[in-house]
Amino acid sequence: MSRTFTVAALLAGSAFTLCAPAQAAAQDSSQIEDLQAKIELLQSQVEALQEALQGVKAQQAKAVPSWKGAPESADKASGFTFKPKGLAQFDAGYVGFPDGDEQRGTVSGLNFGNLGFNSRARRLVLGAEGTLPGRFGYKVEFNFAQGNVDYEDIILTYDFETTPLQVSVGNFYPYSSLETMTSSRLGSMMERASFTDAFNYNRRLGIGIQYSDKKNDSYLFQAGIFSTPINDASFNRTGWQASLRGIYSPTLGSTRLHIGANFQHRSNNKESMGQQYRTRPLTQITDQRFIDTTTLASAGDDTVGVELAAIHKSLHVAAEAQKVWVRDAFSSITLDPDNNDTPNGTLLNGDPSFWGGYFEVGYFLTGETRAYKGGKWDRTKVLKPWSEGGWGALQVNGRVDYVDLSDRVDDAPTTGLAFSAPYYVNGGKQLGLQASLIWNPVDWVRFLAQVGHLEVTGGPRALGLVDPAKAPNKRSFGVDTFAARAQVEF
Repeated sequence: MSRTFTVAALLAGSAFTLCAPAQAAAQDSSQIEDLQAKIELLQSQVEALQEALQGVKAQQAKAVPSWKGAPESADKASGFTFKPKGLAQFDAGYVGFPDGDEQRGTVSGLNFGNLGFNSRARRLVLGAEGTLPGRFGYKVEFNFAQGNVDYEDIILTYDFETTPLQVSVGNFYPYSSLETMTSSRLGSMMERASFTDAFNYNRRLGIGIQYSDKKNDSYLFQAGIFSTPINDASFNRTGWQASLRGIYSPTLGSTRLHIGANFQHRSNNKESMGQQYRTRPLTQITDQRFIDTTTLASAGDDTVGVELAAIHKSLHVAAEAQKVWVRDAFSSITLDPDNNDTPNGTLLNGDPSFWGGYFEVGYFLTGETRAYKGGKWDRTKVLKPWSEGGWGALQVNGRVDYVDLSDRVDDAPTTGLAFSAPYYVNGGKQLGLQASLIWNPVDWVRFLAQVGHLEVTGGPRALGLVDPAKAPNKRSFGVDTFAARAQVEF
């Protein structure tokens, strides 16, 4: 019994000893499986959190605007961008009183109360620009200066994906000159060249196409057809304009060139067939004009212009010239009552032509280079901004500006009528000498001071000058001007 009991006890102990490790191993395996499951769960939770965090970052990137001169909100994945725009120009200055020949009499037809010192808000513009899905773009600008609402660029654009072609529809400047296409906030003088004012270049409702070298910016072709300006509230909008412009702008070493030409064909409203050509004295702090054709009855006009410019480091030069030929400005004009043809203004015995142009040179004293892009002057980057301890950008400019609004269209039968309608257009000639100093403390702020001297020959203001030795179209007087501008934009 004892031997049997002993053997049984030993066998039972051995079985217990063998089962204990097996049970421990089973428990360890179960724990490992549980731990692996928890790890896998944690990994999936971390991945989900990372994905959610990426989504939050993407949404935050859309919600937080970037800064490009103004806060720009963008959702590039869908194609939406939005950036507000603004411009304020405050002008003050002096337009002197005519100082003519030693035997001069009284300059006629001027409101002398609107000469002398004056100040005004030249532009107070608010608007926005951006893109829309499908490669569409937009720009909307309103001018609130002088307590009125005027319309500046209001444009819808479309950019083709595979072709460097852009289509624009809306209210914008016809393609007419380097000066006209460059924003007034970026010019070297306070106002554009006098011929742009004299030849009536304004924004119009229309459609235009632009084919350009988007890679190297070396060429540009523009064409458009336009109605009358957007603020023409009438319904007899029968006037129209066609415009063509071509630019070649290669880079030769460290010099950038601009060579261009433009053409305009304009038809006046059928119900009011006439056009007035005149210009202000280098500034718009006065509404007085020293040269003026008054309104000439005409069907329209045609204009050809040439553009030349060059940029070499801190130096730039620019020159333009335009000539306008007035069409059907004669007293025997044939009227078509079925088209509501109605002449408006002075009738002439022939078609006059006028011309104007300028030459300028400018230099940055602080090392900047005048910026250029897309066939027009662009915003110059200040090298050492005032905000970073520098002096900003300092530029000096000089310009010779000329407009001739006089022309003989027929020989007069008597001497007394030799310099008046219908034989002669005595609009006058204006030669302007200008110099400006521009300081940009930072990219978006500008201060400009400008001096000018005008020599006016002939024209309606010189008719009162007393000089028997000179014909009415040869009598002259001089005027001095000074103006300054403070400008901020975003």
